[in-house]
Amino acid sequence: MTRPNYKKMSRAELKQYLLSNRNDQDAWNSFFEKLSNLDPDIGYSSDLSSEEMEKLFKTKLNQTNLE
Repeated sequence: MTRPNYKKMSRAELKQYLLSNRNDQDAWNSFFEKLSNLDPDIGYSSDLSSEEMEKLFKTKLNQTNLE
């Protein structure tokens, strides 16, 4: 069985892969490498799906409205 190319996977794709392959240490290493490349000023990556981005914005807006 050939291993997937983790570097070509988006963070979301890699996360999904890890849900089914929790013991794949190479995949975890790649996932944490991708996390370390996040922009510290915004805290998220540009590979978020539109649904994930919408959820993030709604959460942020709700937090702002409560403060």
